[in-house]
Amino acid sequence: MSTSTADAPLNGHLNGHQRKILASIMQHPASHNLEWHDVLSLLPHLGSLTERHGGGYDFAIDTDHITLGKSHDKDVGADDLRGLRALLTRAKVAPAGPVEPAEATCIVLIDHQQARLFANGDSDGNPTVIKPEDADGSRRRIEHKQGNDDHDGGHAAEEDHYYERIAIALQSAQRIVVFSDGKGRSNAGAYLVDYLERHHPGVAGHIVATERIDIAHTSDGETVASGLALLAAG
Repeated sequence: MSTSTADAPLNGHLNGHQRKILASIMQHPASHNLEWHDVLSLLPHLGSLTERHGGGYDFAIDTDHITLGKSHDKDVGADDLRGLRALLTRAKVAPAGPVEPAEATCIVLIDHQQARLFANGDSDGNPTVIKPEDADGSRRRIEHKQGNDDHDGGHAAEEDHYYERIAIALQSAQRIVVFSDGKGRSNAGAYLVDYLERHHPGVAGHIVATERIDIAHTSDGETVASGLALLAAG
């Protein structure tokens, strides 16, 4: 096997799953259960990877290279992990220390039943799912407040604990896109933005865009693709 890339991309060009693998490689102390097939799927996106006739692999970024032993175990050995970490640090593909890319960007898909958080555009893995205690809305009511400019004369008395949990999950995100459906007071995305502005202005300041979409007829992949486009435009 011989695979290579002419120009190794910056780690910002990796998808969410690849960035998680990179984070596991750079993690101190070493990550457990880091499997060879995951590492081997990542390395061609960072440099050149060549299978050796005698077993093992040569991995190079520009003129710097290492030899990786071919383990009989499914997990990467400690020596190979240390060598990879050192090479990636020298090549400035990743900093010397833990990499935490999963929270760098977040695409939020929210309605009154649940919020789905896609870290770094990862629609292939499992999004973080947050649900209110009152997911069926049986205890939800409308409280009309005259003169409330924020919610057009009134607002839904939401379970703020739901939005607080979302806010906590978003605290590490540097760029956020929020998708939701519904109009006016029924729009959970609008309520989330308002809640963040009132209680977590630092998190609210990282929102790049908010959009209304038809959640019932939009796939996760379509949502993430739209979110990535808005992040790129922002």
